[in-house]
Amino acid sequence: MGNRFRWDVALGVVVLVDALRVFLPSLITLFGQAGSTPAEYMALFALVWFLVPVAVVPLLRLVPAARIMPVALGILVAGRIVLQATDGGAFQLYVSAVAVAAGLTWLTAVAADRRDSHTGIAGFLGGLWIATIVHISLDGVDLMWRDPLLAWPLLAVELLALGVAVRRRPEPAEGEGSALPWLGCGPALLLWGMVFGNPAHTGMSMDSGLVWLAGVVSAAAALWWLLRLGVATSSRIRNLAALMLAGAVLVFLFPAPDPARAPVIALGLAWTTGIAVVALLCRPTVGRGTPRGRAIAFAVSMLGFLVLTFGYYGAYDLYLVNWWVPVVAAAAVAAVGLVPSAPDPRRPMTLQFAPRTAAVVGAVLALAGVAPLWQSVSPSSDPPQDGLRVAAYNIRMGYGLDGRLSLDAQADALAALDPHVIALSEVDRGWFLNGGHDDLRHIADRLGMEFVWAPAADQHWGDAVLTNLPVVRTVSHPLVAGGPTGAQALEVAVRWRGEEVTVIATHLQPPPDWRPLDQVEQLAGIAAEAAGGGPVVLAGDLNLEPGSAAWDVLTDAGLHDAFAESRPLYSIPGDSTEQIDHVLVTADWTATDPANPDVPHSDHRPIAVTLTL
Repeated sequence: MGNRFRWDVALGVVVLVDALRVFLPSLITLFGQAGSTPAEYMALFALVWFLVPVAVVPLLRLVPAARIMPVALGILVAGRIVLQATDGGAFQLYVSAVAVAAGLTWLTAVAADRRDSHTGIAGFLGGLWIATIVHISLDGVDLMWRDPLLAWPLLAVELLALGVAVRRRPEPAEGEGSALPWLGCGPALLLWGMVFGNPAHTGMSMDSGLVWLAGVVSAAAALWWLLRLGVATSSRIRNLAALMLAGAVLVFLFPAPDPARAPVIALGLAWTTGIAVVALLCRPTVGRGTPRGRAIAFAVSMLGFLVLTFGYYGAYDLYLVNWWVPVVAAAAVAAVGLVPSAPDPRRPMTLQFAPRTAAVVGAVLALAGVAPLWQSVSPSSDPPQDGLRVAAYNIRMGYGLDGRLSLDAQADALAALDPHVIALSEVDRGWFLNGGHDDLRHIADRLGMEFVWAPAADQHWGDAVLTNLPVVRTVSHPLVAGGPTGAQALEVAVRWRGEEVTVIATHLQPPPDWRPLDQVEQLAGIAAEAAGGGPVVLAGDLNLEPGSAAWDVLTDAGLHDAFAESRPLYSIPGDSTEQIDHVLVTADWTATDPANPDVPHSDHRPIAVTLTL
């Protein structure tokens, strides 16, 4: 029998990725309360669910993998359906956790199953490839967070395609596949989530270009793997190149968020396609495995995924360096790819397509491709003519208090404030831990505003200024270390009624009890220097209360509280009395019309004020 692509595995991985994109952000927003819960506790909670597949491995001595697979896959599918109907909260957290645990258990059984396990690897990587295309096609917003009139039909088609693929899975094959390739799944998933499958990324690199280097190493390992497998004949090289080109073309056919990001996505598609084709055509001869060996390898690799994920993102809360994470992930993928292997002589080197299954998958992609056309009407805004309306909002990675992605609601709340300029804090532009969304581009597009971006923690987390005014100049000032994620001050000069106005947006990350005060002192110096050239507005989540020692540093530098006449002005939705979001101005401004609506679309309220000279 020829090598048939495992569409059942590929489409099951797409459903698992859907659940994972809910589970990981729910860890932060619901279980972690956006930093209130220590990172160690979040990691332990996640570990419980990732240990489920490990606990299932001993059962393989008693229960065949073929019996575990349908049960685990059924729980995954049921969990995905229930997730679509949830309204957030703890129920969303636990349903997504169960769905992820079931999905990983199912893949563990796939690894142990004798149904052509080496093409299970191809299905795994192919599923990441399909998930990338669907995510791009949905404009970077998952079906989970879409309008029900759009989400439910597309989800039904996705699950229908999975059902068709499951019915057509291959018969058991002779021989046993190696356990080694399954060890690469966890690191490959992390690299995919951080770079290749993440259209939210705003550039080709993170700190010191290490993630980009990781991608290059992984792609080179995939090519080397192809050569070592001994299938590098001219015809097969041409076929592989054609498949890679087809993947790259798909990126440009679908409405990607930003054409400038297409090269990194195209490389990701080429990478996943290349490894998938290699795994599809060949079976490694090194390390002949057993069903339990392959199952253990996959389960351990996903524990590695969890460790590396928290090693990167949890490092900020633990004040640790994290540059090593993408390097280790790339090295792990490379190690799998560099092990010498050879084609299985008992198998013809052919690729069999299932036309009907491919047609169903094509329908999924076609429907997903029109999804961005189903956007709701953008909100209208009417900024005042006689004053400069300034707003600030800590958007908490785009998630509301209920743990649901609320980018549209956040944009609508800002539009209702009728601002000329907006300072955004806690803006996420592609962190896999938060689901891989470009918060800034989505809100800016919905408001019809231009934006200026300033990273604080790597290149994909930070602050921004949105405006419909002409931007004269911009500069980002890195601030001295304080809190876990780092901080900066984004200085943007805009032209308003013939006057050059400097807006400084920041999200201060103070040390405990604001001791020492060097971060706020640096910010005060930046504001004082900018004031030498004209009026200044400082806005954002400053993490300090009026009357505190840190507050006095800013007021002593010549800044005034724009909300002084309307205090108390609370920052947190509900009955909290914290006042940590502020607009401070130089003495030439007069402030009127303050606002801080009590809306639950973030763990902060938006604030706004009208300023006149």
